[in-house]
Amino acid sequence: MDEYITSVILEINGKKITDFKSVSEDARVLRKTVPLMGKTGKAAVTPRHGLSLEYVIPAKRAEFDFASVDNGTVTFVKETGRVIFTGVSTLEIGETKYDGENESTRMIKFVADARREE
Repeated sequence: MDEYITSVILEINGKKITDFKSVSEDARVLRKTVPLMGKTGKAAVTPRHGLSLEYVIPAKRAEFDFASVDNGTVTFVKETGRVIFTGVSTLEIGETKYDGENESTRMIKFVADARREE
């Protein structure tokens, strides 16, 4: 059975932002290869948690200032629970996408200190 995300919430300084159209979670690298004499070894790395959110630009109010996001929280509400990212900071504010038929959107890339599921 497919699982759906029912909402995405960014919380920063007590304010909740929910104007998101889609979300993607970056791959997590757990180990990397290390060249050794005569063979290849592996080493554990500190996991990096990244995510991208497609922000729907509001038509009748000011756009949220994503450059100010530092130490926020992003929550994905799923049918079976929640995925919570803490220590969230903005890495990149992407280009704006206009298609003439739907809302204008912008991709925002974030990095998080921790990820947990409830």
